[in-house]
Amino acid sequence: MIKPVTYQGVYNFNSNLYALEIKSRFIDQNNANGYYTNYGAELEAKVVGNQIQIGTGAFVVQGRMNEIVSTETVTVQITDNTVGYVVARIETYHPADENNCTLKTYIGSALNNIPLQQDDVYAAEAENENRVYELPIYSFEIKNGTITNLTRLIRAVDDYSRVQLQIDELRKTTNDALEKATSAKAEALEIANSASAKSDNAISVASNAKNIALESETKAANAVAVSNNAVATADNAKLIAENTVDVVNQQHEQMTEEINALAEQIADKQGTTVVKNGESLTIFNADGLIDISDEISINGGNA
Repeated sequence: MIKPVTYQGVYNFNSNLYALEIKSRFIDQNNANGYYTNYGAELEAKVVGNQIQIGTGAFVVQGRMNEIVSTETVTVQITDNTVGYVVARIETYHPADENNCTLKTYIGSALNNIPLQQDDVYAAEAENENRVYELPIYSFEIKNGTITNLTRLIRAVDDYSRVQLQIDELRKTTNDALEKATSAKAEALEIANSASAKSDNAISVASNAKNIALESETKAANAVAVSNNAVATADNAKLIAENTVDVVNQQHEQMTEEINALAEQIADKQGTTVVKNGESLTIFNADGLIDISDEISINGGNA
């Protein structure tokens, strides 16, 4: 069986189903709460003595819509050095009256120590059983007998605006990232081109160095060959010189023998040979042998 809900002529409206529909329109469906902007006083609050006044406006608590048509006033129990909430308390089942939503205040030593009743008000049973959900819409502090630091907690129903803002921020972030990427690409390309030019220059320098090295190697080889030739020539000259010395020595000995022999022949053929210590002299120095002042004694003879 399918039960029609929002059709003409059939009255099957269920508040929990309508709240479920409202809930589906929130990004955070666990918190289908908020006030509507540009309507009434947008629940503006102010402190008056030991009371807090909440201005007109429309709001939803867990998908249940409510409207403050005239200023609501709640009284705060003044206890120094405490904190508190102003809560919107909704009750799903009030067949005899219209007190489905009321404003209340709670105080405690800390906000997280204040107990709140938060039932499942979307369940089908909420149509026939009283389910309660308490939503903090303001927080405050009590110091020196005064209510201070009144802070709005309920947010505006502006999911679409917040989504659009996030989209705009995302678009800006994406555009910024794209611009930076484009700039980085251009910079990288410039660096790559510069590196390529330096690489080409390095290759040219290396090639020149290689050619110079090859030329130096050739010159070195030629120098070695010339040096080897010079050494060979020097060795040959040394050998020739040594042979020449041997020849000269041999010829000197031969000439000496021949001269001595000739001297002997001259002595034998031409006159007396002068001998000293058993050896013939080729030259005899007679200077000083006999001077005028010398006395000569001759002994013997048969005259």
